[in-house]
Amino acid sequence: MTLERAIEVFVHAFAWGKSQAHPYLVRGEDGLWVLQDGPGRKNPRKIEVIVSELEPAEVVRRIKKTGLGWHFLCHIHADDAEFDVIRAAYKELGYRAMSTEWIFIHHLENIPHFTSDPPVRKVETIEQAKSIPQRASQRRKFRAESRLYAAWDDATDYGWVESVPFGEDAWVSGLYVFRDARGRGFGRALMSKLLQEEKAHGVRTSVLVASSDGARLYPHLGYEKIAMLQVFCPTERA
Repeated sequence: MTLERAIEVFVHAFAWGKSQAHPYLVRGEDGLWVLQDGPGRKNPRKIEVIVSELEPAEVVRRIKKTGLGWHFLCHIHADDAEFDVIRAAYKELGYRAMSTEWIFIHHLENIPHFTSDPPVRKVETIEQAKSIPQRASQRRKFRAESRLYAAWDDATDYGWVESVPFGEDAWVSGLYVFRDARGRGFGRALMSKLLQEEKAHGVRTSVLVASSDGARLYPHLGYEKIAMLQVFCPTERA
């Protein structure tokens, strides 16, 4: 899988995830991916711009040309060595750094087998999802377009993860293990089950974006880091 394809999967699946209450639209504009609410939302969410393979000065020039207004900017680059150079360039251009994440892919070969107690199961129906004793702090909804997995028993749920198909590939959305259940193997078991199911469904490549915590977990599951993602926003709100 190329980085360009991984970004395409990320962009469209991410927008789909944010479109449950109101359409969150994707468009390509002058070499930029632009994500924003469709017309009619009372309090529009922030515009997000995703870009790669452009110099920061050129990115900012194109954003100003489009007249997008205040936004988040995600600059994706393959080489870790570029991190400080890119960050410094955006600072000079009037942006401040927000966060750093990493893009990983898995070609669904040599999938490790991890289990948990209680075991990870696929959530098959809306009725089954409603019957799970979910915690209000991280309640998950069943959506027919995606595949949802969870670990639960008669008393409570322990963790969730969701897969969003996109063509022959799939996006991993929202791996979460409750704090009091961490360190017991639920994260690995959830991802192991997801990857096995992806392969059974004919998925070619699994794509995800990870925080620093996830970046330490996913290589143990066979994921390969292919890029960094730096998030910026303008220092001035105007």
